[in-house]
Amino acid sequence: MLDNHGLPQHVLVIGGGSEIVRALLGRLGAASLRSVLLLGPHPQSMTQTSTELLAAYPTLVVETRHLDLADTTTLDHRISEALASVQPLDAVIMGAGWLGMQSEDEQEPAKVAHSITVNFTGPAMALTHCANRLQTQGYGLIIVLSSVAGEQVRRSNYLYGAAKAGLDGFALGLADRLHPTVQVLVVRPGFVTTVMTKGRPTPPLSTTPERVADDIIRGITQHTTIVWSPRILRPIMMIYRHLPRVLVRRIPY
Repeated sequence: MLDNHGLPQHVLVIGGGSEIVRALLGRLGAASLRSVLLLGPHPQSMTQTSTELLAAYPTLVVETRHLDLADTTTLDHRISEALASVQPLDAVIMGAGWLGMQSEDEQEPAKVAHSITVNFTGPAMALTHCANRLQTQGYGLIIVLSSVAGEQVRRSNYLYGAAKAGLDGFALGLADRLHPTVQVLVVRPGFVTTVMTKGRPTPPLSTTPERVADDIIRGITQHTTIVWSPRILRPIMMIYRHLPRVLVRRIPY
């Protein structure tokens, strides 16, 4: 069950190697977490998450399983199996994402399809299964890691941005569908310094996985639907969305 602050004890994670997820689970481990099932395509990064959690919280139960969101032919089966094995289930964290290399991927239809599938189609399919489970049981929490890249799709990363725009809209619709039974939290981080963004120019207002995790905890306890990280991005993006396209094209980030 969720504790008095709305924090979960038993969690299913899709994208268990995410550094933001890792930081968030660390925060939850100190507060409420008792068990977690990590799903993802990369055993090494999930093992790192598991190792760090168990080192900090030895009594925590952590399991890892393979899941590739790009493989939509097996997705339904694997998510159903995972949901059946987590009893009880308090929360689902959708932390999967693939940034890719825009300059190369935009030339290849197969890579375009991969980006959209991993960042939108696969997550939307998985979240539908999870939403059905939580709605049926009558309570729960869903956390979806979106991005400010989906707020105003830009030339520099329009594949990632377009897919995140789709996921963001889907998650908001899901929040309306499940309200008030299940809380859906849509997280919109700015540029986060992680392995995924290593080697890329760091724009102003960049943040860290730890700071995003703190903002997520705040959003859960305050029962909000949208979390901006950092919070200053909200008024900035309100202005940015209304800029003429000719000006947006000139912004380097």
